[in-house]
Parts: sequence; C-alpha cells; structure tokens
Amino acid sequence: MKGMAKLILGLVGLVVVLVAAAGVLLGIFIDPNDYKDDIEKLALDKAGLELSIDGDIGWTLFPWLGLELNGVQARYPGKPELASLGQARVAVKLLPLLSRQAQLSSVEVSALELNLVREADGSDNWTPATAATAADSAAGEPPPSASAPAPEAAETTAPVALDIESIRVSDGRLSLDDRKAGSQLTLQNLAVTTGRVQAGAWFPLELGFELQQSAAGTDLQAGVTLQAEAQLDPQAQQYRLRGLDSTLSLATAALGDKPLELQLGGDLSADLASELARIDNLSLKLADISAAGSVSVQDFAAPKFGGDLKVAQFNARTLLASLGQPVPETADSNALTRVAFGAAINGPANTFALQPLTLTLDDSRFSGRFGYDLNSGRLSLQLDGDKLDADRYLPPGNGQAGTPASGDSSQQTSGDAGYSKEPVIPVEPLQHLNLDLRLGLKQLTASGVAMRDVELALDARDGIADFSRINANLFGGSVRSSARLDVRQTPVRLQVKKNVSGLQIGTLLQTLTGENPRITGTLSSQADISANGRSVDAIVNSLGGSANFNVTDGTIEGISMAQTICQGFNTLGSLGVNAQQVDRSTPFANLGGNFRISNGVISNQDLAASLDAMALKGRGSVNLPQRSLDYRLGLSIEENLFKQSCSVNNKIQGVEWPVNCKGSFDTPPAELCRPDLSVFEDLLKQQLQQEVQKKVEEEVDQKLKDRLGEEAKKAKDLLKGLFGN
Repeated sequence: MKGMAKLILGLVGLVVVLVAAAGVLLGIFIDPNDYKDDIEKLALDKAGLELSIDGDIGWTLFPWLGLELNGVQARYPGKPELASLGQARVAVKLLPLLSRQAQLSSVEVSALELNLVREADGSDNWTPATAATAADSAAGEPPPSASAPAPEAAETTAPVALDIESIRVSDGRLSLDDRKAGSQLTLQNLAVTTGRVQAGAWFPLELGFELQQSAAGTDLQAGVTLQAEAQLDPQAQQYRLRGLDSTLSLATAALGDKPLELQLGGDLSADLASELARIDNLSLKLADISAAGSVSVQDFAAPKFGGDLKVAQFNARTLLASLGQPVPETADSNALTRVAFGAAINGPANTFALQPLTLTLDDSRFSGRFGYDLNSGRLSLQLDGDKLDADRYLPPGNGQAGTPASGDSSQQTSGDAGYSKEPVIPVEPLQHLNLDLRLGLKQLTASGVAMRDVELALDARDGIADFSRINANLFGGSVRSSARLDVRQTPVRLQVKKNVSGLQIGTLLQTLTGENPRITGTLSSQADISANGRSVDAIVNSLGGSANFNVTDGTIEGISMAQTICQGFNTLGSLGVNAQQVDRSTPFANLGGNFRISNGVISNQDLAASLDAMALKGRGSVNLPQRSLDYRLGLSIEENLFKQSCSVNNKIQGVEWPVNCKGSFDTPPAELCRPDLSVFEDLLKQQLQQEVQKKVEEEVDQKLKDRLGEEAKKAKDLLKGLFGN
C-alpha cells in the first residue's frame, strides 16, 4: 500500500510539473498579441461590438493565470465610442481553483472610461443596432409549449471562496451627454482602493471622485470622498460598511464663492436575501446643522421605512450665510435663530412617514406628521402649533396694521380703467399638485391682527384644489371660509364661501388704523361667490353669486346725525328751533342688506338701517368691469324718535332726503355723491303754499270781522268746512 501511495503521489507530482512546464512553454512560445484580430472578430460576431486593442496583451499561465490589457476601445458599429481602457491587470492562482478557492493578486484598473451619448432623436450609443430587431424577432416567436419538459435544475455546488489581495482603480471616468435634454454629466478622477478582500472579513475601503453637471445654463461641481471598513458575503447576500466617514463638497453659482460641505457618517448594512437595508449611528453635518438618527428599509418591492431623526437646534441665519444665501431682513433680528426638528420614521408599506414630528421655530412649537406615498406621489403634512407671530418674520415696517402700502396709490387707481389680463393662477403646477395639508394654530398674529384657533385644510389632487377650511376667530367674532379651484377645465373655475359671525367692527377699525374707531357694532355676513378665468380681468368680468351683511348694536361716533340734520333744517328753512348738540354720537340698531352679483355687477335693492330718530334706505348697483357705481341713499325722519333730539316742523317727518352717487371709481367723492335737490324744491313749494294760504286766511278773517262782526266766526268755520284748514 505504501508503494501504491508513493506511486500516486509521484504521478500527481509529475502532472503538476508537466502542467507547469506547459504553462511556461505556452507563455514563451505563444504570443497572445498574434490573436488580436481573432479576438476583435469574435467580439463583433458574438456581441456586435467593435473592439480595438491598440496596446499589448500580456498573460501568464502558471502558477498564476494572469491577463494584462492595454489600450482597448469599444463601440457599436456606426455609433460614438462607448468605452475605453488604459490598462487592466488581474491574476488568479491556478492550484487553489481545484479546491474552489479564487485567490487573486491585486486587481488593477486604470483609465477606464465609459461614454454614454443620447442623440437629439432619442437614439443612443449603448444599445446595439440589432437589439430592436432581436426583440421584434423574439416577440414573433411562439411561446414554448407547455408540454415541453422543464430543464433540469442545476446541481448545487459549493461556493467559490473569494480572496483578493487588493483592488486599485484609478483615473476612472463616466460621462453622459444627453443632447436631447441639453445636459451633460461627468464623473471623473474615480479612485477606489481596498485592502485584502475576503468573504465575511472586514477590509479597508477608500473611494473618491469628482462630479460635474451642466443643464439649462446651470453648472454644478461636486467632490466626494469616502472611508470605511467593508464586509462582503456574496453567498449570504450581505454587505456592510462600518465607521463610514464621507464628505461631499458642492459648488454652484447659487451657493456663491463658498462651496457647500456635507459630512456623513454611520454604519450601513444590506441583506439582499431578507430585503433589509439599514443605516445605524447616522450622523450628518451641514454648515451649522447637525443631525443624528437611524433609517431602515424592509421589503424593497413595497418598502416599509423605520428609524428616527433628530436635528439639533441651529441658527437659520448663520446657515443661510454659510451657504452663500441672502439672510432675510426681519422686523425681529432674533427671528430664525432657534430652529430644531425631530421625528420618528415609520409608516405603512410604500409610504415614507415622519410621525410624530416636532418642529421648533424660535418661540413657536409645532407637532404633527409628514407622509409621502411612493406609489401615488401624494404628499401629506399636518402641523399644529401653539403660537406664531408672523410679523416677526416680515421686513421691518411691513407687519403693523394700518401701514399704507408702498407706492403711489393714486397711480394705482387712476388712469387705466381696465384690469390686468396677465394670468395670476398657475395652472400647470396645480394640475399635478397632489397634497393633503392640515395646519392649525392656537394663536396667530399677522399684520398686527391677533387671531385664535386658526385652521387651514387643503386637499389637492387631479387638478382640483379644495380649501375645505380657512377658519379663524378674531375681533371678537369668527370667520369660516372655504374655497375650491378647478383647473381641469378651461376657463379655470373658482368658488368661495364665507361666513362671518359676531365680528366687532370697532375693534377691527382700531386695529387696522391705530385710532379710536368712528364706527362700532357687531357684524355678521355670508357670501357665496364664483368666477371663471386665470386673470384679474377674467375673474372680475365673470364674478357671480350672492352676499348679505347685518350690523347690530352700532354707533357712529363723533356726530349726532339727528341734531346735525335738525340744525341744518333750521338753517335752511327756519323749519324748527336751534338745538345744542350734547351727545355727539349716532346709535343704530340695525344695518343690513342683500346683494346679487352677476358678471361682475353687484346689485342691492334693500339696504336699510334704523338710526337714532331716522331711517336709512339704499338701492343701486356697482359695476366692477366698468369701474362705476349708481347708488341712491335715502334718509327719512322718524317722528317719535326725532322729537327726542330736536323739535322740527311736522312737514319734514316721513320725507325721504335722497343722495345720489353716480360715476366712476376715479370720480372725486365730492362730485360722486350729490343730494337730490328736487325734494328741497318740493318742500319749499309746500312751505310757500302754506304761507300763502295762511296769509289769505288772515286777510279773509280780518275782512269778515270788519263786515260781519259777531257772525264772522260762524262764517269762518263754514269756509273751513268747505275748503279745509
């Protein structure tokens, strides 16, 4: 047996020697460069690829099966160059292959370039010309018969143990020239270096490259460096990075002269068999922002996200300045100096959700959720806050109520009698908007107006933006509104509904003007209005709907209309006696009216108010397209009430004293509204008739006395019976 064993060992040794000798002889006497033409022809026949090998081909057979390529270019016939290779070296040890061990020396690749070009007509240089033909041919072939026997499953073999001394890639380059889109993307100076790569073992990894992009006149440059320890287990389909330390440097015109630097760290793992990817110990630093957390993705086909994210408090002003962006000038210089964010990452399959979510903005605190549906692309955001002073974030001087708008208002209201026909409603963004927005604030201050329980609800999808709630409590009352914008049709359709209840007019005027209000009262109103079109001109000309308002328990301060009118009557016609004003205010119990709107024309026929000792009525129309109005106001004396303020001739009681307002919006107020003098003329005629009649009666009475004596009284009574008075 020992002799047999020695014989077998001797034969094996002889085979090894013969193989080694054959490898040496092949390497000496066979030059692979002699077969360049054959290799190029084989590439064209089998892959349809034009291969050009300009450099030398080197090889070794034993103990390392090695290959070296130099100066290789590849393209599809009639198309721009697809790829080129400066040099590549790889060698695998022969004998370990017998035991399914792949021991490779250093894998070295330099000057590898991949050039992708898409022409203006949509054709490209990476698709072979025969691909479409082959696809068409395959489509025309009948499907395989169901009765055909299925191929036998391949026998399971033990995995090959991978062992690479190192990998070095240098001067790599990838370019994409999209001539159809007018953009260019270039990745250059790609460098990859590793230590010894063994399945299941950790090894050092370094990577770096530069990126340049040019599209639509915008240029972007980026540099990426990465260092980490990596672990590969192809058999288990598991891949890991730990101790990741990467830096992204980004430069673009929008960032100014200073490039943006982003630092990313953490531990990454991917289990392809279980379809699970994770980033643990995540750290991110961007200028003044520091973030930490973890992210996981389960089930790549219908991903389910998990994890958490926390952004430490930062100064948004400092961040903007470090990014080369202008820092907004705000009324409060301390605004935007304290911002923080935190959220848990979760949600059902195919949805990326941040819930619960917390946001701090200076003195304001918000909580809610954010979601993005990967299938539908729908965004959802719900935020509820405690308080927000929006005036802090406006430019200085723009946050106070009653501040006049900049610019010459006379130029804005005079001259041009029409409205702008420029579109003010963006149709295309709204057609694709897919958003569910819910905002709530317990307290909000905007333009000096304090509001409570503010609500905004927007549901936008399929070309319809539905603002189901635009609500707030303010000025002692409430405003409940809704709006709907439909951009599916042409022209665009706009609908607005508003309900105002219990609003204190005095508080409103004092807030807006900063002065003591001249009018007080409680306002309630409703409106249901619609319009068509995208421009102000189209909206005004198509405006339609209805509205009404009512003011109760009101007062006009600074004037007693009853006493003022009383003095006016006395001055004009000596119809009463002078009265000294004591209470310089005019209370009114009710003021209201209903309005109809059609094609921009607002008509009202029932304006009515019950003032102190008087009644006010109005009717007419306002033509918005023509920028004009035609309205009549009538004031009547109420007998019983008026006598409490002033004694006047009974003849003016119940008479309507009209004021006609007619003209364009540009007409000066003194010319726009004028009293209707015909009433005064009629009243004077009546007064003259009464004076004449009184004079005649006096003369008749005197003559009767002179002639009839004691019988005069009887005659006078007889005349009164015949002619009256």
